[in-house]
Amino acid sequence: MKKLLAVLLALVMIVSLAACAGNTDPSTEAPSDTTNSDKTEPSGSEDGNPEVNKKIAMIMQQGGLGDQGFNDTAYAGLMACKDKYGLDVNAVECTDTTQGETLIRELCEAGYGLIINLEAGISGNMYTVALDYPDIYFVVVGRQLRINAVDGFTETPKNVIESYITLNEHSFLAGVVAAYAATDGNTLVEGVGQHEGCNIGILFGAESVGFYQYGDGFRQGALFYNPDAKVYIDYTVGFSDTANAQNIAQNMINNMGCDVIWTCCGTAGLGGLEACRLNNAFGIGVDSNQDEVEPGYILTSAVRDNTSLMEFYIGKYLEGDLAQTEPDVFNLSNGGVDITDMSVIAKYVTDKDKLEELKGIIEQCRKWIADGTITVFDARMASIENDGQRLDDWLKIDGNNKTYAELNK
Repeated sequence: MKKLLAVLLALVMIVSLAACAGNTDPSTEAPSDTTNSDKTEPSGSEDGNPEVNKKIAMIMQQGGLGDQGFNDTAYAGLMACKDKYGLDVNAVECTDTTQGETLIRELCEAGYGLIINLEAGISGNMYTVALDYPDIYFVVVGRQLRINAVDGFTETPKNVIESYITLNEHSFLAGVVAAYAATDGNTLVEGVGQHEGCNIGILFGAESVGFYQYGDGFRQGALFYNPDAKVYIDYTVGFSDTANAQNIAQNMINNMGCDVIWTCCGTAGLGGLEACRLNNAFGIGVDSNQDEVEPGYILTSAVRDNTSLMEFYIGKYLEGDLAQTEPDVFNLSNGGVDITDMSVIAKYVTDKDKLEELKGIIEQCRKWIADGTITVFDARMASIENDGQRLDDWLKIDGNNKTYAELNK
């Protein structure tokens, strides 16, 4: 019996020693492989050497491809990234904003790792869906939760990336261009834009705080150059009906005396620009360089660099560096927004001195905006900071209603 107990005790000791040997002291573990320690890897891997999900979807604004503007430039950025990084991409149009959540969920279920949304009408749905898909990144272009409230949300989900585009800044410059061309005596192209008075029209696809940001910035620029300017706005154009846009623009030109029409309404805007050519008025393009759409009639285009924006976000996603801190800002100073250089209309200008004068005014306005001499009203920010204040009330505040004539003394 004693011999049996001794044998059993010895076996227990052997098993215990083996167990202790397997429980290695962390301080004696071999160091991890650091050969790639300087390389930033995308998140989502379990082995430290991840393969990022290269399926990326972009939801386009209503109107889809062919708008020669907002959607087309973003699509160009998406396709450039597809070729550069070997991505599996999908660009879909949101044709019905009431079905936005369904569309986003379908993309999630299809396995996309990054979804970039351009359609403002469904951007709120991104926040809701993001909670159910924490491993997917959602980029909402031109939206912030603190400006555009979403029911049930007090803070932005970690996988939702917000951006802010100063649509008011380049709109201001476009407004200056429009007012200059519409002011009596400033004939740029003989026979074009010859109505009496300074009358300008704007076509918007819908009414929203985003379009207020466009419109108030544009109106401020027009009034800055010519305090007697009248700007007429139509918010009912929609985004795809070119015939409707053409009819509205034609009415503004022939019955309201507008010499310049700014078209901010997606694909429909092409109809508005055509109306300018057919009725001897000037047009201003939007979102991309549309100066060649109707050569000789388009003064400039208020552009936003959607191509670079897409490349920016996709690049950060692939590097594993896509995280929400503060909203990314795209503005006049960093090239996120701007107006074109008027090189196309220059080929048709009959008074070169007038064009050079206009260019000089625009460059001076850039400097005044950069150094703070001019503050461009931002209706989107005012919607949260000043209880929805609009341009007309803001201009009544001392120091805000500056004019070019005053600053250029």
